[in-house]
Amino acid sequence: MSPFLTSRDPEGGTHVRPLAIPLILVAICGSIVAAMGLGGILGAGIGVAVGALAATALVVFASQAKPDRRLEVAKAADAGHRVLVVAVTEATADSAQRIADLAGSATDVRVVVPVPSHRLDRWLSAEDDARREAEGRLARTARAMVTAGLPVSGWVGDHDPAPALEDQLHDFAADEVILLSDNGKDPLTKVERRLGLPLRRVSV
Repeated sequence: MSPFLTSRDPEGGTHVRPLAIPLILVAICGSIVAAMGLGGILGAGIGVAVGALAATALVVFASQAKPDRRLEVAKAADAGHRVLVVAVTEATADSAQRIADLAGSATDVRVVVPVPSHRLDRWLSAEDDARREAEGRLARTARAMVTAGLPVSGWVGDHDPAPALEDQLHDFAADEVILLSDNGKDPLTKVERRLGLPLRRVSV
């Protein structure tokens, strides 16, 4: 795919550059006109084949492309400081204290715990056990953070931490985000460039 039309993020995702959409539309229109012309000159079969090839290329491009828009964050109703914690693992007393140190004088700390489900579970709609596990993790994490002195509310979110974060930002006017993890992986890397908020990390 042309580097003039797209850019790549660290996770391998494709982001469409601002000028790409008009160029793609021109290419589509040109392909349709060419297909119609070839249909008249070489026969309908060739014209249909060229049109199908252009459509297939467009579908492949669209499937790999990701919007490069800034994530929307809810507007704050007051001047309080709000922190959104994405907890992909359960907080310990030590990690909860480190979050409290980072959060400082936060007036509201929202903890979102992604449901730890597998792809097969999602296909079979067998997520009850995974949701109960997430609810238990949320309760224990919230308790540890309250003990550390934080005003905590909580939510169970999407199995993918990035959409779980994005969903919460629609309703929660966060001023910063903290990722709590334990396996060295960073599931928020793919949205960090679109976040527009400070993102800090705490490992268990």
